Amino acid sequence: MATIGEALAAALDHLTAGRHAQAEVIYRRVLDADPDNADALHRLGVLHAFRGDHAAARPLLLRAVELADRDGTPDADALFNLGSLHHVALETEEAIACYRRAIAVRPDFPDAEYHLSEALQGIGRIDEALAALDILLTRHPHHPAGWRQRGNIEAMLGRPGAAVGFYEMAQSLDPNDESLAGKIAGETAAFHARRAILDAHGPDGRHDLRDVTFLIPFRADSADRKRNLRWIVAYILKHADTTILIGEDKNGPSDAADALGPELAARCRHLHLTGNDTPYTHKAFLINRMAEAAETPIVALHDTDIVVDPVQYVLARDAVRRGDGLVFPYNGWFFWIMGREVHRFGHTLSAAPLNAMCPRFPLMHRSSPGGSAFFDRERLFAAGGYNENFLSWGYEDDEIVVRFRRLGLTVERTPGPLYHLEHARPENSTDQNPFIDANRAELERIREQDIDALRADVAGDRLRRPLLTVADLPKDGRA
Repeated sequence: MATIGEALAAALDHLTAGRHAQAEVIYRRVLDADPDNADALHRLGVLHAFRGDHAAARPLLLRAVELADRDGTPDADALFNLGSLHHVALETEEAIACYRRAIAVRPDFPDAEYHLSEALQGIGRIDEALAALDILLTRHPHHPAGWRQRGNIEAMLGRPGAAVGFYEMAQSLDPNDESLAGKIAGETAAFHARRAILDAHGPDGRHDLRDVTFLIPFRADSADRKRNLRWIVAYILKHADTTILIGEDKNGPSDAADALGPELAARCRHLHLTGNDTPYTHKAFLINRMAEAAETPIVALHDTDIVVDPVQYVLARDAVRRGDGLVFPYNGWFFWIMGREVHRFGHTLSAAPLNAMCPRFPLMHRSSPGGSAFFDRERLFAAGGYNENFLSWGYEDDEIVVRFRRLGLTVERTPGPLYHLEHARPENSTDQNPFIDANRAELERIREQDIDALRADVAGDRLRRPLLTVADLPKDGRA
């Protein structure tokens, strides 16, 4: 009769040869004889995972890891496979912990290092993902997936030239990876498009965006907000020949001139709506009035606190000219810039330091619908404009994306990330505002509404309503 060791060796031969049914029979027999055999639990869990039965695989892998740890012989392979199971289930923090433990047990573990980089990128810890790839590629320079992953990160960071280099390295190591040719072609085109825009700037270094009006809704609810408005306006005017329209919806005197100073204020247009006697903005109402006041064919919503590489503004404008929907001047990656880098931006009025430093900062969103969006002005109105049923902050940006897509209009993005400058966040700018639940409900209403009813709402101006006033404030603190 075979010993348990011999049975496990035979089962592993079946497993590695792809004879999964035979391997499973042996592992089950081993567990009948020794229910706490960590190796059999581990491999049987792997077999369930191969079949996609993650619910059956999880307890087996967890028990295998627990037993190996108890015996003082942690199993790097079991930890890695448990991490992979967590990864597939989008339990990314748990996956990262398993991958790190596997690497601690076996410091040279290229598969764990590669999957660790993917998991870290997946939750926005880009600097750690790059560090994991650096270790992997230093030890294993012939690892094509590592080079491809490095190229993916560089592409998302808006660095097409670097991305092409990494993709070409991956392609040289794995010529059969058919995805790489398309990636190389796409990033090469992105590089040349950026180069053409940079070469076409005017003698003063600015890009010609005279057909665009930047719409900046502003509420001076903190000193940070006033500082950011001043820096953002100066930044846009430094890099673009364009029009800036600053909008406020508040009673009392305007705060924009004080925030900007006389020189910058004189270079902007201003729309001041009175009648909103609450501490909350009615951003959607204000944006629509600003778009109506604009005199250019293209309008660009631009929040007070965001920075985008100027080339991405031009790419977005050009995409609006070609399309029929809305265009985000970034790829969805939304970095939160904090500390001294915020002040460095104020001194340089350049995106270059942010481009260099952004992997160190939190990636707040991977597919954000906010911050900035470019529209053909007439098509924006034809689609109903911004939905004025949204009050204060929350979900208005999500809704316009949903509505455009439901109406058959395009939603596009340009390459490269967006940066958000740190600022204080009073209640008006958080999900603690009293309208957040009603805003969420309005988003779901638009998402689920019959398409003919949605078109009727647009045609009947039922996405419009009067400016927010104190009479609209909920008596119980919620809308």
